[in-house]
Amino acid sequence: MVRSWRNVMRFRFLVLAGAVAIVLGALAGCGGQAGSTRQPAPGGGAEQAGGPGVTITDAWVRAAAEGDMSAAYFTVTNQGQSAVRLTGVRTGVAGEAEVHESMQEGNTVRMQPVAAVEIPAGGRVTFAPGGYHVMLMDLKQTLHPGDRVDLTLVFEGGLEVPVTAEVRDTAGTSTGGGGGEHSGGH
Repeated sequence: MVRSWRNVMRFRFLVLAGAVAIVLGALAGCGGQAGSTRQPAPGGGAEQAGGPGVTITDAWVRAAAEGDMSAAYFTVTNQGQSAVRLTGVRTGVAGEAEVHESMQEGNTVRMQPVAAVEIPAGGRVTFAPGGYHVMLMDLKQTLHPGDRVDLTLVFEGGLEVPVTAEVRDTAGTSTGGGGGEHSGGH
């Protein structure tokens, strides 16, 4: 009976050791790429990588006062073999963050929330003034030029990509301030 118990324990140990070896081998094969982040240079433009071939570049946010609205802009590049869909954004600097699209209706530009933005395989989508952007509503703090804002881009299927965006002053430029053209009762 003792010999049988030792054999059972030895067998369990070998199974457990094999499972651990398989998991460690799989993790080593990932090379630490998934979810890795490179911090942006002071001028922006650094890449920040997420899951399967998704990179974020040129992330920036408009300067704005506490309690106001701002907007975040960036470029999403999908080097993967299938499309990805951006479905949301999280940040600690705003009460609410929504993906929006600007729409021209006659002489008026209106903004409206969108459920998702598809980035095609091998393609890119630029979030820029006058197009797709992320509205940051009910700011919890003043965003000063040169500050950094952490955002988490959430994609369908569970992929989350952390991004650090530089705050820029856009007063007096053609892109205007944060949310001036926004309509929709937010």
